[in-house]
Amino acid sequence: MPQGKAREVWIEQCEAAQTIRARFGLESAFDYLVGEKLLNFAEAAANHVDFARELPGFVSQVRRIFTPEEIEAQLAAIERVQNDKTTDDF
Repeated sequence: MPQGKAREVWIEQCEAAQTIRARFGLESAFDYLVGEKLLNFAEAAANHVDFARELPGFVSQVRRIFTPEEIEAQLAAIERVQNDKTTDDF
C-alpha cells in the first residue's frame, strides 16, 4: 500500500460521515463511521502497519466529529438494542 493511503482512507470516511450526518442524522453518521469504518480500520490495523500507525489519528478525528455525549448516547443505544435481542432469545 502506498504510504499515506491509510490516512487518505480515514480522512475521506470522516468527511463522508459529516455529509451523512447533515443529510440523515447523527445515528446514521455514527453507524457509518464508528460501526462500520472505524471497526474495519481497526481490524486492518492488526495486520497492516500503515493502518496501525494511522489508527490513533482516526480515533482522534472521530472524537472531534462526535461530542462525548453523542458517543455515550449512541453506545448506550447500541447496548440497549443488544440487551433487547439477548432478552428476546430467552
